[in-house]
Amino acid sequence: MLTRSLDDGRNAYEWLAEPLAGGGVTVDLGCGSAPTCASFDTWLGVDLSMGELRTAGSKGRGPLIRARAEAVPLRTATVDTVTAVMSLMVVEDPAMVLAEAARLLRPGGRLAVLLPAQRPLTSADRVRYGLLLLALGRSALPFPHPELERRASARLDAAGFEVISDDYRRFECEIRDRRDADLLVESLYLPGVGERRLRAARWAARHWGHDGLGVPLRRIIARRAIR
Repeated sequence: MLTRSLDDGRNAYEWLAEPLAGGGVTVDLGCGSAPTCASFDTWLGVDLSMGELRTAGSKGRGPLIRARAEAVPLRTATVDTVTAVMSLMVVEDPAMVLAEAARLLRPGGRLAVLLPAQRPLTSADRVRYGLLLLALGRSALPFPHPELERRASARLDAAGFEVISDDYRRFECEIRDRRDADLLVESLYLPGVGERRLRAARWAARHWGHDGLGVPLRRIIARRAIR
């Protein structure tokens, strides 16, 4: 869904990579199916899920390492850029992941984090999300670490990073038909939500019409402190 969500013709992964041009080695922590691979020249994906890594491999994306984001089998201070793309809010311990990112990075190396956000959204977006959450029986998506929305900068500072930029942007995903609506619901983080609720959410998304849905994201670029 993020690949198809656009703003001025760019998707979220391209937006993430924009400030990171300049070559060097990039490690993507919690890479999933590796959608960021094409955005960097020298890229390595790390994920614990064999299912996600198989999907990445089937798309020709790599190289890949199966490992926890908190314990990457690479030497200290050997990486130029680390990314954590829609993963930091679902890992077991965000502080440990940020500490591992700091360990991997050379002094002055950069970290790019992409997080879900609550802004910017249009009024129509808010109505649609409200209906979707009502169908799911939730007041918000059940990420394990929702506090990152307000504590991200403090977490980065504690891990030895200096924030360079902190930006919010609305991307728009076109919901063209029933398949798009179903894909949207499948893409959400919904552990423990029963099939009855999921059917209700799919029904709600299918009846939005063909207008695009806003996808609000937050991009933080930080630099490992030189000490």
